[in-house]
Amino acid sequence: DGRPARGVVAENLRAPVVPVIPPAVPALRVHVDFRLVEEDRRVGSAPQPAPVGCPPAPGPRPHRQRLPAELDRHGLAQVGRGVVDVTSQVIGFQKRHSSSGAVLDDVALDMPEQRLRTAGCWWALPDDLVAATGLSARRLPGAAHAAEHAAIGMLPLFATCDRWDVGGVSTARHPDTDKLTVVVHDAAPGGAGFAARGYDAMADWLVATRDAIAACGCDQGCPACVQSPKCGNGNSPLDKSGAVTLLTTLLAQYPG
Repeated sequence: DGRPARGVVAENLRAPVVPVIPPAVPALRVHVDFRLVEEDRRVGSAPQPAPVGCPPAPGPRPHRQRLPAELDRHGLAQVGRGVVDVTSQVIGFQKRHSSSGAVLDDVALDMPEQRLRTAGCWWALPDDLVAATGLSARRLPGAAHAAEHAAIGMLPLFATCDRWDVGGVSTARHPDTDKLTVVVHDAAPGGAGFAARGYDAMADWLVATRDAIAACGCDQGCPACVQSPKCGNGNSPLDKSGAVTLLTTLLAQYPG
């Protein structure tokens, strides 16, 4: 009847070998930049109407006034809040193993830039304070990046928000401040008040951020401290201990 003898495995009856493809999740790679904005606003009052038969009374004329960002200095450090322009562009995505996080593929994309004008707050360290940290130039981007992630994660303790309601940018030197700068901004156009609340509670916010990083038991950084689930750079570079050093140096500039 054409059936193989018992105990004999026929070649043509073997189940086909199906390659096991590990489950993959996409991870966007996004380039983000920001600029601090000084707004031009028309201020002043229009002349009041004069009684009939009388010449108009002279009065202040509306004029345009430059409104800079609100800045405070704490020692050599600078903290501020104001309007920021955030530019983001998706430049690619990675396919990662859903369990191990290993990169399975890296695909480049050429997508248009997206611009967001919103409210932000920031802190900046001049070169003298950066030098006092003892961190090398190679470590500074990762230290600032890690501090940014942790600050975003801790902001919900001080503002009624979720970390997805805000974003952030960090750089070892920004052209608008000429300093190492970390920005946290609202994700909504025009702002939603979260970054402003962070600015008002800046010292307590930074202390909580520094202490949360330092208290985490991991070695290089993890989702509980400095890694972000929405980082467009694949959580790289990150320098956990460098972030603690930067925040400690910044907080030393606050009185008391």
